[in-house]
Amino acid sequence: MTVLWSIFGFIVVMGVVVSLHEWGHYQVARWFNIKVLTFSIGFGKTLYQKQGKETCFKIGLFPLGGFVKFVDEREGTVAEEDLPRAFNRQNVYKRFAVVVAGPIVNLLLAWFIFALMYMIGINGSKPVFNQVSEQSPLAVSIAKSTSLNNQAWSVLAVDHQPVSSWQMVHEIILSALVRQKAVVDMTIESLTSQQRIQLTDISLNALDLNAPKQNWLRTLGFEPFQPLLPVVVGEVVSDGPADKGGLRYKDTILEVAGQPVSDWLTFVNVVQSHPGELVRVSYKREGSHYRTDILLEQVPLQDGRLIGRMGVGVDVPKKIIAMYTSTVQYGPIDAFKHGYQRSVDLFGISLVMLQRMFFGDVSLENLSGPLSIAQFSGKALQTGLISFLSLLGLISLSIGLLNLLPIPVLDGGHLLYYLVEMVKGSPVSEQVMAVGQTIGFVLIVGLMFVALFNDVVRISHG
Repeated sequence: MTVLWSIFGFIVVMGVVVSLHEWGHYQVARWFNIKVLTFSIGFGKTLYQKQGKETCFKIGLFPLGGFVKFVDEREGTVAEEDLPRAFNRQNVYKRFAVVVAGPIVNLLLAWFIFALMYMIGINGSKPVFNQVSEQSPLAVSIAKSTSLNNQAWSVLAVDHQPVSSWQMVHEIILSALVRQKAVVDMTIESLTSQQRIQLTDISLNALDLNAPKQNWLRTLGFEPFQPLLPVVVGEVVSDGPADKGGLRYKDTILEVAGQPVSDWLTFVNVVQSHPGELVRVSYKREGSHYRTDILLEQVPLQDGRLIGRMGVGVDVPKKIIAMYTSTVQYGPIDAFKHGYQRSVDLFGISLVMLQRMFFGDVSLENLSGPLSIAQFSGKALQTGLISFLSLLGLISLSIGLLNLLPIPVLDGGHLLYYLVEMVKGSPVSEQVMAVGQTIGFVLIVGLMFVALFNDVVRISHG
């Protein structure tokens, strides 16, 4: 079922992003009265086609891209009546506009999607904590200012940027790491006394962009606040240990391996301490008490230790969800302002990451390919509308940025040729273009190979 979701999600995400990208080329060409012969979404065997008045619209088997084919004397004989409408006979400014339209539409789509997310409302977990790890960067900074005194604290700002969720904290730290900042500042506030503290020079040296599984928040020292939750089952993983043992939604777990569990955190600790063991579980269902034996899974951690897993999720009461959940929501005008800023920020981060990859400062392991996109798309579709829109916006932004890079074969390569033509007053020679196309093709194939290799490694390692 997961594979089907991934395939469906990939088709939907790439279908939307690629269709609008190619539509950008097509529409601007139509405005300039350039004749379009083919509008294709996908490559390979044609699954569907429809002949319009002068354009053939196609859907190909592999949804990894698309193309728009114009009347062009360089690609074959052109009827005399179509010569004024041939792409190669247009002035350089019109050709530039047609080519740049695709990436621009992708960037505008990302802006619109992020604005739509802000209008709908983005939920997140409030950045609340009540302790920090000893000797951590955060603990060092706090020691200079105050003591936490076991109070619950909320993060208000990171690097002078307001935050309302752990996700926002993570994104600002990511931005700081990408831009090679060594330290960040934070503002925290006590939930009980409303005392505010400015923490300065929190070191980021322990964080590593090339370690994708590293938990940056915990590495900095954050121990997110854990409210005491009743041990009520909210989710049972299909065909997991709990499912095989007969546990069901809304069951209340009372004991595991002879140890009473009064809250969810205690339950998790007990389960994790019995990897691969058969444990007796006592639970209550609709007022009646039951017992069952469950063979726990054993899950390896990065440090080599094994922990137990039962395959259940907690049922969090709505009251607690409301207390520790934040919602960022704006009216249309403010939503478009914040959507624009998010697009600009992500574009900048992506551009710097690509630059650092090119110079070898950041590992190519950070590249993701079509398999990862499919996997993320399937999960996003199942998670909810905001998750799906977020992924769709990120992919659209990435496709727009990628196609603006000055690499022959991509739109950016053609734009580079046109800029040279604008300066020197004549087109780039066919020989130079041919060499550039070869270099660009080899580079893109190489990057695709690396991305696919990374995908296979990620999926095979879970």
